[in-house]
Amino acid sequence: MIGVSTSIFLNSNKKLENALSFLENKTKYVELICDGYLNVMEHTEIPLSYNLKYTLHCPLTDMNLSSFREKVRKTSIEIVEDILKVADVVNASLIVLHPGYCVFKEDYLKALNSLKKSLYELNKLQNEYSIQITIENMPSYSMFMFREPNEIIDTLGDIGITFDIGHSFLNKNIEKFLDNNLIKKIYHIHIHDNNGVFDEHLCIGKGKIEFDKYKKKLKKINCIKMIEMQYKSIDDLDLCIDRVKRLFR
Repeated sequence: MIGVSTSIFLNSNKKLENALSFLENKTKYVELICDGYLNVMEHTEIPLSYNLKYTLHCPLTDMNLSSFREKVRKTSIEIVEDILKVADVVNASLIVLHPGYCVFKEDYLKALNSLKKSLYELNKLQNEYSIQITIENMPSYSMFMFREPNEIIDTLGDIGITFDIGHSFLNKNIEKFLDNNLIKKIYHIHIHDNNGVFDEHLCIGKGKIEFDKYKKKLKKINCIKMIEMQYKSIDDLDLCIDRVKRLFR
């Protein structure tokens, strides 16, 4: 199961219907995003016109599940419920959430406790809506939460992990996430490449991740492998789809 995120059209003038028409000829699985012209939360009827299966990615802005300011955290939970309602309309199999952020290291423990509180509430929402919720591991920038698996693994409950291998490579912890005791919590994969410095979202094989090294363990994970690339790499999409297919053959 190999898919492509509509995020590949961010920073372009493509609208959601243009993106889905293009991707329908490339794949059966698409990750819908909630930003820009592609904001599915404003166009819930459009995905129903295509012969595609969906996952749904949270907005990239205006959410912080780790905020120790309780009003902000509660509002973020309310936004998650809005996302779940949209996921239900478009028949999405799961949603992907960012864990939030903490700008100042002095506030880290407060932020971590807030994230754990949010995870408890997200478990209740998941049970209510019967749609799988996953939390995505973040890249190496210090403000982000959940860069290391041990930060929240014991408090996930029934929430799954969206394993972003590009982010994990930046944190030098791919092996930790693919540990036999943790791999069962991975329900979704974001796949792209980088050179170990920036979160470049390149076609696999155009960065420094040794994908073949992790092939055996990645193949054990029965989930959608969702390609996430930037618009500047769109000419590499067919190449990336082919390389991902060969990786998981």
